[in-house]
Amino acid sequence: MTKPRFRGIIFDKDGTLFDFQKTWTPWMANLLKILCSGNKELSRQKGYSLGFDFDKRIFLPESTFIAGTPEQFLHQLQTYFPEWPEKDLLNVLTETTNTTEQIEVVPLAPVLSNLRNEGYVLGLATNDDVQEARKHLEEKEVLKYFDFLAGYNSGFKAKPDPAMLLAFCQKTKLFPGETIMVGDSISDLTAGKKAGMFTVAVLSGVSKSKVLAKHANLVIKDIGDLQGGLVHANLEQRLD
Repeated sequence: MTKPRFRGIIFDKDGTLFDFQKTWTPWMANLLKILCSGNKELSRQKGYSLGFDFDKRIFLPESTFIAGTPEQFLHQLQTYFPEWPEKDLLNVLTETTNTTEQIEVVPLAPVLSNLRNEGYVLGLATNDDVQEARKHLEEKEVLKYFDFLAGYNSGFKAKPDPAMLLAFCQKTKLFPGETIMVGDSISDLTAGKKAGMFTVAVLSGVSKSKVLAKHANLVIKDIGDLQGGLVHANLEQRLD
């Protein structure tokens, strides 16, 4: 008989469950307009400094906003917008992010439901605020599929540190070697490797396949291909 090699899957959020560019590009363009008082040339200059192409409306792979924490991004904003008091920056960030709709990479409920039905235990590890992550999952009615949620403010170090991933294993009583880390950034994959997990890169974020392939055991288009990708990779082991 055969036994599945893997029993747990821990996902990143932005760029993995939710389409990064479609969700956050309109938000970033609007944020720059606000902070630059509608000055397009200034928005263009500040955007590049923040890893965002204002004209093409895309994030660049080096942007701190992609894999960093909200605190790291706020610190960067303070550097490039010193005329804005921290309190006012926080207010703008809160007001704009609260009204940003999360765009699912694929319909999440069917994918997550199928994985649960296959016997996988699911978790989420994000460098975003954990309460924000909980809200995003609740809005899409998929929170019920997760046994574990952690953000940068959950008491663990942010990725690429593996602490959040190892906490998932501790809570669910799984070994890292029987757990899959799914993410769209080098930070996600590095955390997975450090934790001793099998790493799956998705191309629904900003990084390209040739970059992620150096850090991943498997590269797929998006989480909609996860089950098929695992089967194709022949990730089952036969019991003696």
